[in-house]
Amino acid sequence: MLNSKVSKAVRLAIAFGAASTVALSTSAFAAEGEEKVERIEVTGSSIKGTDLAGALPIDVISAEDIKNTGVTSVPDLIAQIPSMQGFTTPVSSVGGGGAGIATASLRGIGDQYTLVLLNGRRLATSGSGSAVNLNNIPLAAVERVEVLTDGASALYGSDAIAGVINFILKSEHQGTTVALRTDQPKDGAESYNFSVTTGLGDFDADGYSVVASLSYDSTDSLRSSDRDFAKTGFLEFEHNRNAYYAINGSSNSVPGNAFLTFADKTGKSFTPYEKVNGKCDVDTAFAPGDSFCSFDYTSKLEIYPENERTALMLQADFALTDDVKAFATVNYTDFALTSRIAPEATGNIRIPVDSVLFDKHIAPHLTAEQAENVTAFRGRWRGLAGGNRTDENHTKSFNAILGFEGVVFDKVDFNTAVVYSKSQRVDSLLDGYYNEKFVDYVGAGKIDIFQSYEEFIKDENNLKALEEAKYREKDDTTTTESLSIDFRASQAAFELPAGEAYVGYGADYRINSYQKIRSAANKSDRRFGDGGGDFDYDLERASYGAFVELQLPATEDLSFNVATRYDTIGAVSNNMGGGDVNKDESDTTYKVSFRYQATDNIVVRGSTGTGFRAATLLQIAEPITPFGVTSSAYSCPLPASDSRAQFCPPGSLQYQLFHLGSDSLKPETSEQSSIGFVYSPSTDFSFELDYWSVNIKEQVQRPDEDYMFNNPGLFDERFIVAPDRSDDTNKLLSVIKAPINIGENKTAGYDWKVMLNNEFSFGQLKTMVQGTYIDKSQYTLAGVFPYQWTSSLGRYGVDQDVVFRNIVNITNTLTHGDFSHTLRMKYKSGWKDAATTVGKGTIANPATEKFFDDKGDEQTRFATEQVQLAIPSHMTLDYKIDYSGIENMNITFGVNNLLDKAPPMSLADPEGHLVGYEGRYYDQLLRTYYISLDYTF
Repeated sequence: MLNSKVSKAVRLAIAFGAASTVALSTSAFAAEGEEKVERIEVTGSSIKGTDLAGALPIDVISAEDIKNTGVTSVPDLIAQIPSMQGFTTPVSSVGGGGAGIATASLRGIGDQYTLVLLNGRRLATSGSGSAVNLNNIPLAAVERVEVLTDGASALYGSDAIAGVINFILKSEHQGTTVALRTDQPKDGAESYNFSVTTGLGDFDADGYSVVASLSYDSTDSLRSSDRDFAKTGFLEFEHNRNAYYAINGSSNSVPGNAFLTFADKTGKSFTPYEKVNGKCDVDTAFAPGDSFCSFDYTSKLEIYPENERTALMLQADFALTDDVKAFATVNYTDFALTSRIAPEATGNIRIPVDSVLFDKHIAPHLTAEQAENVTAFRGRWRGLAGGNRTDENHTKSFNAILGFEGVVFDKVDFNTAVVYSKSQRVDSLLDGYYNEKFVDYVGAGKIDIFQSYEEFIKDENNLKALEEAKYREKDDTTTTESLSIDFRASQAAFELPAGEAYVGYGADYRINSYQKIRSAANKSDRRFGDGGGDFDYDLERASYGAFVELQLPATEDLSFNVATRYDTIGAVSNNMGGGDVNKDESDTTYKVSFRYQATDNIVVRGSTGTGFRAATLLQIAEPITPFGVTSSAYSCPLPASDSRAQFCPPGSLQYQLFHLGSDSLKPETSEQSSIGFVYSPSTDFSFELDYWSVNIKEQVQRPDEDYMFNNPGLFDERFIVAPDRSDDTNKLLSVIKAPINIGENKTAGYDWKVMLNNEFSFGQLKTMVQGTYIDKSQYTLAGVFPYQWTSSLGRYGVDQDVVFRNIVNITNTLTHGDFSHTLRMKYKSGWKDAATTVGKGTIANPATEKFFDDKGDEQTRFATEQVQLAIPSHMTLDYKIDYSGIENMNITFGVNNLLDKAPPMSLADPEGHLVGYEGRYYDQLLRTYYISLDYTF
């Protein structure tokens, strides 16, 4: 039978972590004869083998390991792996553009360089690039995860530069298991999980096996007001024994702020409410240097989004002959994430000077001469009374794999499959947005943006007009599809003095498509602030590749593996009438690795190779598309003699930003290498250490904004005049960022793991200590030439990310009788915060300082200082206890973040709306109790 008891034993060994050790060798299975030891395939090689400590560093997360982590979703599981850094988390959907997506990223160099597989095959991506949405993979269906922490482009093709994560689904299950779980943090984010898994048939005995799994899970949202570290963006703190404050607010405030322009081109800004009352309203304050009150938008967030998932998985294997089987995998996931960020920020609302709002709120604070000379009156407001901006990202994904594997001609192991994968995400605006009536209602005084929140909600006319101006519509639908066919095989090739050489070979062909279609409401540009100018997309490209891999025994103890692959990435086709946008790109990559059995207890391993990655469909084919505003404020970059200079915003402000693709982009190239060893003197102890490096060249980057504004001559065609998105009667100088091949990235470090088993009279203690130490992580500033190197290693970088130098996880599991106790420690090293200008003193009593203005007159202003915090290392503890004393049942009680450790304070300006801490890297839920029950019948 194809799946002999020997092969099943080997698979079980891998599932329980033996793939990382040398303690288990082929001699352990010799009872049925050497010729019956079956070779198996693991992630990173097409050649089946029997030696479980190969040339490549593969970390296997077994079903038991998954349970010990105490997590409930695949994104949370991935976040537990020390080598994972730089991925998109659910927190990124809190105003950070995450769109309900969670990804995987090895080495901190970006999720576009880590290949995600399901049962060894590719999935449809989450967008026009290569990153996969992990929310589409149900944890309840996962049997194990194989993580290859080494480049694998020579086997898998583009986007496997940093490594590969292969999710292996359950293929056999005896009986039916029902699992229930609930997680209960304090004050929000409660979650509930249910799954039922059933199996039919035993492949070894019956020639077939079928596994079906249905799971459902939901998580409630968590409000910023329910966490002390997240409840406000108005921060007060001590540094070097001095008091400071930071106003992380917005000029889009409630009550609203007024911005005036006079006939002589001078301007004036103030908060009418503050002029009347002598102070800012609740949740608002003066930021140093501002003449208006800023709004504490952080206080109105949900810092962890509500989500719900239903997933179905079917896995079937059928023996066609003693040597060949058919297999099929089908999984469907329905995932919805609802994020509620700060209420609508209106930007500049153009209000007529003859409006009742001008007479009521503005004129009393101007001289008669000033009032007569106002040429433009604009208001900036926060739609607090209209509720949070509420977005739903609803994703439905479908994956089907149909294939055959086995042995033909008595010596050729083969595996072939057709794979179809589709992911469709519908983004809807559920509340907190406004339509085209909004500006008219403000101008007519029906919506009084200069009233306090309390005054506003007491006025029924305000509320009625605001409700009529609401915009609740589906926004767009993003669909990605992948259709592929692949074939791979391995066999003995020829005899060498040291043994048989094996060859693996294969080819694959796939078509990837990316489609983004706006709703009719979106196309109508009825939403306030939309401004139009966006597009529908229907992009597609095909790619094909072929590889060959040789496993060569040089001596009894030394073997080499040589692989090379040729790939052609097809031109991007615009299916909406644009034809081919660019040209085909081809490349050849290679990888050479070795395995040396230095002693009975030590295996030395290493590799070197190359990789490449093609630019995304949008990076190549995107037309000019609105993309928010620049991240910083700038003065006009053009000389007064330039006709475009008259359209520069006054003073120093953020500029409108557009994105544009480039049809001349080349694939990125890379070099990867690793060297390490595994020491395993017994089945009770093993130690692994691997040094790795990844160098990426010709990185596709959009130019750095500072560089563009400091060098406008180099980017002359990228500065354009475009309508103001909030007021199409006003034109503004705007900037276009188009990608270029100019970046470079160098990353290196160490992965290590210790596994220890102790037998005591009262039970068994298993200990695993696993960590990643990053020795080098540097990259060039985006789009800057000549190269200017920078780093995010141990600091908040210009890319708004932190690469932790040292991450360590320790897991101890004590088993005695019917009980099992697991204590996990998770450690992250400290880092340097961004240098930030803050105010001296407190918000209530800010320090002031004297200075002389341009006329030589003495003036008073808020005193400021630049500080840089040192963020301390962070450690959390998790504990759980399992009880299996009831037949066919397992009961688990656990506590995550046992010590209730809050995220450390940070002044950096992270992605999204979170302020004062980094929700991407630390636990926001704090101490969380959970209980689960598994019952099999």
